[in-house]
Amino acid sequence: MITDMRLTNCIILLLGLIQCCSAATLSTTLDGSLQAIAQAPNTISLYWRHEGRSASVYVNGQPCGDIQPNPSGPFSCKSFTSLQPNTFYTFALGESSPAVTERTWSKLPAEESFDVLVIGGTASGLAAAVTAARAGLKVALVEPSNRLGGMSVNGLGHADMRNKAHTNGFFEEFRQRMIKFYGGGTGFNFEPRAASAILKNMAYEQSCLSVFMRADVIGAIREGDYVRGAVVCDLLTGAKGRLFAKVTVDASDCADFAAACGAEHRIGREPRTECEPHAGVIYFDDLKQTILPGSTGCGDAKVQSYAYLMVWKDYGDKPAPLAQKPASYDPEDYRYSPEWPKTWNFTSGKLPNDKYEINQHPFGTDKPGINFDYPCASPERRREIEAIYKERALGYLYFMQNERGHKNLGLADDEFLDSDNFPPGLYVREARRVMGECLMRECDVTNARSYFQPSAIAIAEYPMDSHAMEELKAPDDRRDKGEGEMYLSTFTPWSQVPYGVIVPKRIEGLLVTTAVSATHVAYGTLRLEPVRMSMGQAAGAAAYLSITRGVGLRCVNPAWIQDRVLSQHGYIYWYSDVTPHTRHFKAIQFLGARGVLAAEPFRPDDNLTEDEALQALDRLVQLEGGTAFAPSAAKQGGEYVTRGRFARLLVDAKMRLDPSWRPIEAKQSYEDVPPGSPYFEAVETLRAHRITPSLFADYKHGLFQPEAPITRADAAEAIYLAHRTYAMTHAGS
Repeated sequence: MITDMRLTNCIILLLGLIQCCSAATLSTTLDGSLQAIAQAPNTISLYWRHEGRSASVYVNGQPCGDIQPNPSGPFSCKSFTSLQPNTFYTFALGESSPAVTERTWSKLPAEESFDVLVIGGTASGLAAAVTAARAGLKVALVEPSNRLGGMSVNGLGHADMRNKAHTNGFFEEFRQRMIKFYGGGTGFNFEPRAASAILKNMAYEQSCLSVFMRADVIGAIREGDYVRGAVVCDLLTGAKGRLFAKVTVDASDCADFAAACGAEHRIGREPRTECEPHAGVIYFDDLKQTILPGSTGCGDAKVQSYAYLMVWKDYGDKPAPLAQKPASYDPEDYRYSPEWPKTWNFTSGKLPNDKYEINQHPFGTDKPGINFDYPCASPERRREIEAIYKERALGYLYFMQNERGHKNLGLADDEFLDSDNFPPGLYVREARRVMGECLMRECDVTNARSYFQPSAIAIAEYPMDSHAMEELKAPDDRRDKGEGEMYLSTFTPWSQVPYGVIVPKRIEGLLVTTAVSATHVAYGTLRLEPVRMSMGQAAGAAAYLSITRGVGLRCVNPAWIQDRVLSQHGYIYWYSDVTPHTRHFKAIQFLGARGVLAAEPFRPDDNLTEDEALQALDRLVQLEGGTAFAPSAAKQGGEYVTRGRFARLLVDAKMRLDPSWRPIEAKQSYEDVPPGSPYFEAVETLRAHRITPSLFADYKHGLFQPEAPITRADAAEAIYLAHRTYAMTHAGS
């Protein structure tokens, strides 16, 4: 045992070892046998799988005594207190053993000013905060729990993405880090402890990001309709702080802050209309994708079911930890649940290390009908609802262990170590939806491939869906899963997400990135963690641009946001054969969002044809306010267009719109395009606008190669460069 004197010496040692080291090591080891979890600005708890042995603890490389095994469980815990806020600490059980690194969070100040205040460490909130901090802004992130990352760190370990090729931006960076952590795999399936460690690390890498956890917003600081910050309460001490900000981002599930600021919002379901054919009361056959009898389409204030997403482990021949029977347990709630091999958990929720994401419904962890008041409820009422959902979840575990005999299945003993292996965060699938400058509707999603969205900041691709509003009592011959449940796979192509969905109407200085502007049906394609990360990433970029360019958030040109998002490998359009590694990726994406060279697949290395060139330049002229493009000496055809002719076509199109593109007198710049060449004026005009043959894949110094073909990717780069100035000065173009 460690004596009191030794403890005192350890505390002194810790205080003397304040260091802002990089978080190169994570807060968990690969096997999860050693984990560190911050509990307060001055406290970190260390957990280790003791296997009946004592351990010597090293903190920041210095011995700090022996810790004894815990006789009541597989993990022992030691909390280190009197630490310094906002400081990294490294822990190991021996001089040469694997180490973990955790950081205490910042102490809430009585008053401080920031560039950006992010409310909610959700998937979108973390992405917004990290993106803004990477841009050099001073950022505050406020989170009521001690976990950053939303549902990815609260049990949702199977990434909700229908087409894995759509992965991009912030989520793709997270995925790549996950692959590195595991030393392989796809990164789409992960343990919550791993997700927590990686997402924390992404935040802690930013020196200008202050994280305030176990803290919640209790009031808005406003001047009329302009948001100036928030009043925050430390949930551990009760202390209050006033955090001022030039831009505030409400990234919370329920958007309480946005509502307190007077933002217009909706709760529940819109009625069925021509634009919303699956709205309102609905019974839906997922298999046949048809609406069933009894579907009135009437709107109401109901919200879809929430749930806790437990993580179970298959312990094999060893007995799993047995669940206690919940007080409200009723086996009839689960009687019709599928046998384990047929559950969603088993077929789709497999995670590394013999674990499973538990998201079975109906007859599982969902409990429809008890949460209709949750979006606007008091904190006390929300805790009551959460307690009911917790009992529902644990009842499912008890049922599977005792009624179905799966004694090998139980809560994973190395997950959620500071909350009895149970996820602390309820999956609030939908609450308020804050109305923005743009409302995304079902028809906008269903018809997404028939129009283009120049203001896109992200893409969405998961099927519009909803969990049930009404409990399904018995399946009988019913083909639905309860009133309100639907999975609109055939009605949901991938879609572009416009900037306006995160910009609330009327309220200035505020963005909303989780409870975004959409109808209930359309919200189904926006509520998944990868999309939320994309919207948060765009919000971080928008905040930076608003502050550095001195314009209001609704005046930020989406093209500016796109420029930054694309530089960070985010998508605003999608082609099956274009990735951030594709030559001229940014140009291809930027133009695709506007309908220029938007054929799928893109075929970046194919030669551009005459017809494709004319169609692309016609669209360019329309984007810049001109009429249909009819170039001089036009010739229709499917044969490739030469670089010289493409130069003439591009200059011809631009000079109809912009006098600065008229041919100018110039000296010869290329050996193979002399003054007598029919392409001379065009190529010299392009050069004056900094469009040179260096953009060609087979560039040869001093040559334009006017008779050679131009690839579609190279043509996209040339058109992008020609259009960029206009797009950056004319919002929506």
